[in-house]
Amino acid sequence: MAEWLVFDPDTGLLAAFCLPVWAATLAVFVPLALAVAAIVALLLMRRRARRRAAASREPGPVTGYEVGKLHQQGARECQQDCFAVSDQALLPTHGLLAVVADGMGGLSDGDRVSAAAVQAALDAFAQRPGDEGGEVTLLALAGRAVQAVNELLGPEGLRKSGSTLVLALLREGKLHFLTVGDSRVCLWRRGTLYQLNREHIYRNELALRAVNGELSLAAALGDEKGGALTSFVGMGALKGVDLPAAPLPLAPGDRVVLMSDGVYNALSREELNEALNAPPEKAARALESAIAGKGFSDQDNYTAVILACRGGQAEADGVS
Repeated sequence: MAEWLVFDPDTGLLAAFCLPVWAATLAVFVPLALAVAAIVALLLMRRRARRRAAASREPGPVTGYEVGKLHQQGARECQQDCFAVSDQALLPTHGLLAVVADGMGGLSDGDRVSAAAVQAALDAFAQRPGDEGGEVTLLALAGRAVQAVNELLGPEGLRKSGSTLVLALLREGKLHFLTVGDSRVCLWRRGTLYQLNREHIYRNELALRAVNGELSLAAALGDEKGGALTSFVGMGALKGVDLPAAPLPLAPGDRVVLMSDGVYNALSREELNEALNAPPEKAARALESAIAGKGFSDQDNYTAVILACRGGQAEADGVS
Protein backbone atom coordinates (compact mmCIF):
# COMPACT_ATOMS: atom_id res chain seq x y z
CA MET A 1 0.00 0.00 0.00
CA ALA A 2 1.08 3.62 -0.60
CA GLU A 3 0.14 6.45 1.79
CA TRP A 4 -0.97 9.75 0.24
CA LEU A 5 -1.56 13.14 1.93
CA VAL A 6 -4.55 15.01 0.52
CA PHE A 7 -5.88 18.43 1.56
CA ASP A 8 -9.37 18.22 3.18
CA PRO A 9 -11.30 21.44 2.42
CA ASP A 10 -13.84 20.74 5.17
CA THR A 11 -11.27 20.59 7.97
CA GLY A 12 -8.50 22.60 6.39
CA LEU A 13 -6.13 19.79 7.33
CA LEU A 14 -4.06 17.24 5.46
CA ALA A 15 -5.66 13.82 5.63
CA ALA A 16 -3.80 10.60 5.03
CA PHE A 17 -5.22 7.74 3.03
CA CYS A 18 -3.83 4.61 1.46
CA LEU A 19 -3.94 3.38 -2.12
CA PRO A 20 -2.62 0.18 -3.62
CA VAL A 21 0.80 0.63 -5.16
CA TRP A 22 -0.53 -0.01 -8.66
CA ALA A 23 -3.20 2.67 -8.22
CA ALA A 24 -0.67 5.17 -6.94
CA THR A 25 1.58 4.43 -9.88
CA LEU A 26 -1.25 4.99 -12.31
CA ALA A 27 -2.15 8.23 -10.60
CA VAL A 28 1.35 9.53 -11.30
CA PHE A 29 2.12 8.15 -14.75
CA VAL A 30 -1.23 8.35 -16.57
CA PRO A 31 -1.29 12.19 -16.64
CA LEU A 32 2.37 12.18 -17.65
CA ALA A 33 1.71 9.72 -20.46
CA LEU A 34 -1.23 11.79 -21.67
CA ALA A 35 0.92 14.91 -21.68
CA VAL A 36 3.67 13.17 -23.66
CA ALA A 37 1.11 11.82 -26.15
CA ALA A 38 -0.33 15.30 -26.61
CA ILE A 39 3.14 16.75 -27.28
CA VAL A 40 3.95 14.01 -29.80
CA ALA A 41 0.62 14.54 -31.58
CA LEU A 42 1.27 18.28 -31.76
CA LEU A 43 4.76 17.73 -33.23
CA LEU A 44 3.38 15.32 -35.84
CA MET A 45 0.68 17.81 -36.82
CA ARG A 46 3.28 20.55 -37.23
CA ARG A 47 5.51 18.29 -39.32
CA ARG A 48 2.60 17.39 -41.61
CA ALA A 49 1.69 21.06 -41.93
CA ARG A 50 5.27 21.92 -42.92
CA ARG A 51 5.33 19.13 -45.49
CA ARG A 52 2.04 20.29 -46.99
CA ALA A 53 3.34 23.86 -47.15
CA ALA A 54 6.59 22.71 -48.77
CA ALA A 55 4.69 20.59 -51.27
CA SER A 56 2.53 23.58 -52.20
CA ARG A 57 5.68 25.60 -52.90
CA GLU A 58 7.38 22.93 -55.01
CA PRO A 59 7.25 23.67 -58.74
CA GLY A 60 5.12 21.46 -60.90
CA PRO A 61 6.30 19.68 -64.01
CA VAL A 62 7.92 21.46 -66.93
CA THR A 63 5.21 22.23 -69.50
CA GLY A 64 7.10 24.28 -72.08
CA TYR A 65 10.20 26.25 -72.93
CA GLU A 66 11.11 29.81 -73.76
CA VAL A 67 14.20 30.52 -75.89
CA GLY A 68 16.63 33.42 -75.79
CA LYS A 69 19.44 33.80 -78.35
CA LEU A 70 22.67 35.78 -78.50
CA HIS A 71 24.93 35.71 -81.57
CA GLN A 72 27.50 38.44 -82.19
CA GLN A 73 30.74 38.72 -84.15
CA GLY A 74 32.68 40.69 -81.57
CA ALA A 75 35.94 42.20 -82.82
CA ARG A 76 36.78 39.33 -85.18
CA GLU A 77 36.88 39.66 -88.96
CA CYS A 78 34.23 36.98 -89.47
CA GLN A 79 31.62 35.04 -87.51
CA GLN A 80 32.76 31.46 -86.90
CA ASP A 81 30.17 30.60 -84.27
CA CYS A 82 26.99 28.85 -85.39
CA PHE A 83 23.85 27.78 -83.54
CA ALA A 84 20.37 26.39 -84.11
CA VAL A 85 17.22 25.36 -82.23
CA SER A 86 14.97 22.60 -83.52
CA ASP A 87 11.55 23.22 -85.04
CA GLN A 88 8.75 23.65 -82.50
CA ALA A 89 6.69 21.10 -84.44
CA LEU A 90 9.09 18.38 -83.25
CA LEU A 91 8.59 19.19 -79.56
CA PRO A 92 5.71 16.76 -78.83
CA THR A 93 7.47 13.78 -80.40
CA HIS A 94 11.20 14.53 -80.16
CA GLY A 95 11.70 17.24 -77.57
CA LEU A 96 13.69 20.45 -78.01
CA LEU A 97 17.25 20.38 -79.38
CA ALA A 98 19.71 23.28 -79.16
CA VAL A 99 23.11 23.22 -80.87
CA VAL A 100 26.09 25.55 -80.56
CA ALA A 101 29.36 25.18 -82.49
CA ASP A 102 32.39 27.45 -82.25
CA GLY A 103 34.69 27.34 -85.28
CA MET A 104 38.33 27.40 -84.23
CA GLY A 105 39.76 30.83 -84.94
CA GLY A 106 43.32 29.59 -85.18
CA LEU A 107 42.46 27.32 -88.09
CA SER A 108 41.02 27.98 -91.55
CA ASP A 109 37.36 27.76 -92.56
CA GLY A 110 36.06 27.57 -89.00
CA ASP A 111 32.81 29.15 -90.13
CA ARG A 112 32.17 26.43 -92.72
CA VAL A 113 32.99 23.66 -90.28
CA SER A 114 30.77 24.97 -87.48
CA ALA A 115 27.88 25.52 -89.91
CA ALA A 116 28.26 22.01 -91.33
CA ALA A 117 28.28 20.44 -87.86
CA VAL A 118 25.17 22.33 -86.72
CA GLN A 119 23.20 21.64 -89.89
CA ALA A 120 24.08 17.94 -89.87
CA ALA A 121 22.97 17.55 -86.25
CA LEU A 122 19.75 19.49 -86.85
CA ASP A 123 18.85 17.47 -89.96
CA ALA A 124 19.61 14.16 -88.26
CA PHE A 125 17.46 15.10 -85.25
CA ALA A 126 14.32 15.31 -87.35
CA GLN A 127 15.05 11.88 -88.81
CA ARG A 128 15.59 10.08 -85.50
CA PRO A 129 12.75 8.14 -83.85
CA GLY A 130 11.25 10.24 -81.09
CA ASP A 131 10.92 7.36 -78.66
CA GLU A 132 14.59 6.38 -78.45
CA GLY A 133 16.77 7.25 -75.46
CA GLY A 134 18.17 10.74 -75.28
CA GLU A 135 21.75 9.52 -74.99
CA VAL A 136 21.32 7.38 -78.10
CA THR A 137 19.91 10.36 -79.99
CA LEU A 138 22.78 12.67 -79.07
CA LEU A 139 25.46 10.12 -79.88
CA ALA A 140 23.85 9.60 -83.28
CA LEU A 141 23.70 13.36 -83.90
CA ALA A 142 27.34 13.81 -82.88
CA GLY A 143 28.32 11.00 -85.20
CA ARG A 144 26.47 12.61 -88.07
CA ALA A 145 28.13 15.99 -87.36
CA VAL A 146 31.58 14.40 -87.33
CA GLN A 147 30.86 12.55 -90.56
CA ALA A 148 29.63 15.71 -92.29
CA VAL A 149 32.68 17.72 -91.27
CA ASN A 150 35.13 14.95 -92.20
CA GLU A 151 33.51 14.74 -95.63
CA LEU A 152 33.69 18.51 -95.99
CA LEU A 153 37.38 18.68 -95.13
CA GLY A 154 38.53 15.49 -96.83
CA PRO A 155 41.53 13.46 -95.66
CA GLU A 156 43.97 16.26 -96.42
CA GLY A 157 41.96 18.88 -94.54
CA LEU A 158 41.61 17.12 -91.19
CA ARG A 159 43.09 19.09 -88.27
CA LYS A 160 43.50 22.10 -90.54
CA SER A 161 40.08 23.31 -89.43
CA GLY A 162 37.74 22.43 -86.62
CA SER A 163 34.88 23.34 -84.32
CA THR A 164 33.51 22.68 -80.87
CA LEU A 165 30.05 21.16 -80.52
CA VAL A 166 27.37 21.37 -77.84
CA LEU A 167 24.13 19.39 -78.12
CA ALA A 168 21.40 19.89 -75.52
CA LEU A 169 18.18 17.91 -75.69
CA LEU A 170 15.24 18.81 -73.46
CA ARG A 171 12.74 15.99 -73.39
CA GLU A 172 10.01 15.12 -70.88
CA GLY A 173 11.34 17.58 -68.33
CA LYS A 174 14.91 16.28 -68.43
CA LEU A 175 18.18 17.53 -69.91
CA HIS A 176 20.43 15.32 -72.01
CA PHE A 177 23.65 16.82 -73.34
CA LEU A 178 26.83 15.99 -75.25
CA THR A 179 29.83 18.25 -75.78
CA VAL A 180 33.08 18.24 -77.72
CA GLY A 181 35.74 20.90 -77.13
CA ASP A 182 35.50 23.84 -74.75
CA SER A 183 32.05 25.30 -75.39
CA ARG A 184 29.88 24.96 -72.31
CA VAL A 185 26.48 23.76 -71.24
CA CYS A 186 25.35 25.18 -67.90
CA LEU A 187 22.34 25.09 -65.62
CA TRP A 188 21.11 28.31 -64.02
CA ARG A 189 18.94 27.46 -61.04
CA ARG A 190 17.69 29.84 -58.36
CA GLY A 191 20.33 32.45 -58.99
CA THR A 192 23.34 30.15 -59.33
CA LEU A 193 25.06 29.02 -62.52
CA TYR A 194 26.49 25.49 -62.65
CA GLN A 195 28.76 24.26 -65.43
CA LEU A 196 27.69 20.74 -66.37
CA ASN A 197 30.29 19.57 -68.88
CA ARG A 198 34.02 18.94 -68.70
CA GLU A 199 36.03 20.77 -71.35
CA HIS A 200 38.44 18.95 -73.65
CA ILE A 201 41.50 21.14 -73.13
CA TYR A 202 45.19 20.44 -72.71
CA ARG A 203 45.19 21.84 -69.16
CA ASN A 204 43.22 18.81 -67.96
CA GLU A 205 45.87 16.46 -69.36
CA LEU A 206 48.62 18.53 -67.75
CA ALA A 207 46.79 18.40 -64.43
CA LEU A 208 46.69 14.60 -64.64
CA ARG A 209 50.42 14.52 -65.33
CA ALA A 210 50.96 16.69 -62.25
CA VAL A 211 48.90 14.30 -60.13
CA ASN A 212 51.06 11.44 -61.41
CA GLY A 213 54.20 13.34 -60.44
CA GLU A 214 55.41 13.92 -64.00
CA LEU A 215 55.53 17.73 -63.63
CA SER A 216 54.79 20.35 -61.03
CA LEU A 217 51.30 21.62 -60.36
CA ALA A 218 52.46 25.18 -61.08
CA ALA A 219 53.76 24.10 -64.48
CA ALA A 220 50.52 22.27 -65.26
CA LEU A 221 48.24 25.17 -64.38
CA GLY A 222 50.49 27.88 -65.82
CA ASP A 223 51.15 26.40 -69.24
CA GLU A 224 50.30 28.94 -71.95
CA LYS A 225 48.96 26.17 -74.18
CA GLY A 226 46.61 24.88 -71.47
CA GLY A 227 43.53 26.10 -73.31
CA ALA A 228 44.30 24.20 -76.52
CA LEU A 229 41.57 21.77 -77.54
CA THR A 230 42.31 18.08 -77.27
CA SER A 231 39.09 16.93 -78.92
CA PHE A 232 37.19 18.79 -81.62
CA VAL A 233 35.06 18.18 -84.67
CA GLY A 234 37.38 18.26 -87.68
CA MET A 235 40.25 16.25 -86.21
CA GLY A 236 38.99 13.03 -87.78
CA ALA A 237 38.26 10.48 -85.07
CA LEU A 238 37.31 12.32 -81.88
CA LYS A 239 39.52 11.87 -78.86
CA GLY A 240 36.63 12.30 -76.47
CA VAL A 241 33.04 13.40 -75.90
CA ASP A 242 31.47 14.49 -72.64
CA LEU A 243 28.00 13.36 -71.64
CA PRO A 244 26.36 12.67 -68.27
CA ALA A 245 25.71 9.24 -66.79
CA ALA A 246 22.00 10.11 -66.56
CA PRO A 247 19.75 12.95 -67.72
CA LEU A 248 19.27 15.88 -65.36
CA PRO A 249 15.70 16.48 -64.09
CA LEU A 250 14.56 20.04 -64.71
CA ALA A 251 12.06 22.24 -62.90
CA PRO A 252 10.12 25.36 -63.88
CA GLY A 253 12.39 28.37 -63.54
CA ASP A 254 15.53 26.49 -64.58
CA ARG A 255 17.58 27.82 -67.47
CA VAL A 256 19.80 25.65 -69.64
CA VAL A 257 22.54 27.79 -71.17
CA LEU A 258 24.77 26.83 -74.10
CA MET A 259 27.65 29.24 -74.70
CA SER A 260 30.83 29.63 -76.68
CA ASP A 261 34.04 30.72 -74.97
CA GLY A 262 33.51 34.26 -76.22
CA VAL A 263 30.80 34.58 -73.56
CA TYR A 264 32.36 32.96 -70.51
CA ASN A 265 35.85 34.36 -71.15
CA ALA A 266 34.46 37.89 -71.29
CA LEU A 267 32.27 37.76 -68.17
CA SER A 268 32.82 36.62 -64.61
CA ARG A 269 30.56 34.03 -63.00
CA GLU A 270 28.91 36.81 -60.99
CA GLU A 271 28.21 38.82 -64.15
CA LEU A 272 26.77 35.75 -65.86
CA ASN A 273 24.53 35.05 -62.88
CA GLU A 274 23.24 38.60 -62.81
CA ALA A 275 22.49 38.70 -66.54
CA LEU A 276 20.71 35.34 -66.52
CA ASN A 277 18.33 36.39 -63.74
CA ALA A 278 15.73 37.51 -66.28
CA PRO A 279 13.44 36.04 -68.96
CA PRO A 280 15.51 34.47 -71.77
CA GLU A 281 15.38 37.26 -74.35
CA LYS A 282 16.09 39.90 -71.71
CA ALA A 283 18.89 37.73 -70.37
CA ALA A 284 20.38 37.47 -73.87
CA ARG A 285 20.28 41.26 -74.23
CA ALA A 286 21.82 41.64 -70.77
CA LEU A 287 24.68 39.33 -71.75
CA GLU A 288 25.24 41.28 -74.96
CA SER A 289 25.25 44.59 -73.09
CA ALA A 290 27.66 43.28 -70.46
CA ILE A 291 30.10 41.94 -73.06
CA ALA A 292 29.92 45.05 -75.21
CA GLY A 293 30.49 47.14 -72.10
CA LYS A 294 33.87 45.49 -71.57
CA GLY A 295 35.17 47.09 -74.76
CA PHE A 296 37.69 44.32 -75.43
CA SER A 297 39.67 45.06 -78.59
CA ASP A 298 40.15 41.34 -79.22
CA GLN A 299 36.62 40.21 -78.30
CA ASP A 300 35.94 36.76 -79.73
CA ASN A 301 32.73 35.76 -81.48
CA TYR A 302 30.14 35.14 -78.77
CA THR A 303 27.03 32.98 -78.87
CA ALA A 304 24.58 31.80 -76.23
CA VAL A 305 21.30 29.92 -76.35
CA ILE A 306 19.14 30.20 -73.23
CA LEU A 307 16.38 27.64 -72.72
CA ALA A 308 14.04 28.57 -69.86
CA CYS A 309 11.75 25.91 -68.42
CA ARG A 310 8.15 26.92 -67.88
CA GLY A 311 5.51 25.32 -65.69
CA GLY A 312 1.99 25.83 -64.41
CA GLN A 313 -1.47 25.07 -65.65
CA ALA A 314 -1.92 28.56 -67.05
CA GLU A 315 0.89 28.14 -69.53
CA ALA A 316 0.39 26.37 -72.82
CA ASP A 317 2.80 23.69 -73.84
CA GLY A 318 5.35 24.65 -76.47
CA VAL A 319 8.25 26.91 -77.22
CA SER A 320 8.16 30.68 -77.36
